[in-house]
Amino acid sequence: MMANGRRILIVDDEEGFLSLIQEALTIRGFEVIVASNAVAAGMEIALKKPEAILMDIKMSGIDGLQACEAIKRNPITKDIPIMIVSALSGDSDIKKAYRAGVLDYFIKPINIEKVVAKLKDVLGIA
Repeated sequence: MMANGRRILIVDDEEGFLSLIQEALTIRGFEVIVASNAVAAGMEIALKKPEAILMDIKMSGIDGLQACEAIKRNPITKDIPIMIVSALSGDSDIKKAYRAGVLDYFIKPINIEKVVAKLKDVLGIA
């Protein structure tokens, strides 16, 4: 099995992007969970315990960085690697994300192969 069904949570309020990346990761052997906002993401994290999270920043309600900070504050979820996937490309946005505890930052439109390579690296998949 390619990615051994490793569970990835994708949090993005853009449906088109969500289905695109879900399909791309599923084809590569990942088990993909999706959430369209931070509240839904919190539920999915509690219920399904993903091994990594791809998070958008700009979402209605709680934004991606606030969600990252909450995940990193929680002793149960603090070790889940989070990668940002966002259209925001400013240095200050990227710095804020790293301060919030994210592992990596991908700017949309993303190179899916780079994201997959990073996921495999983080999850220790050969």
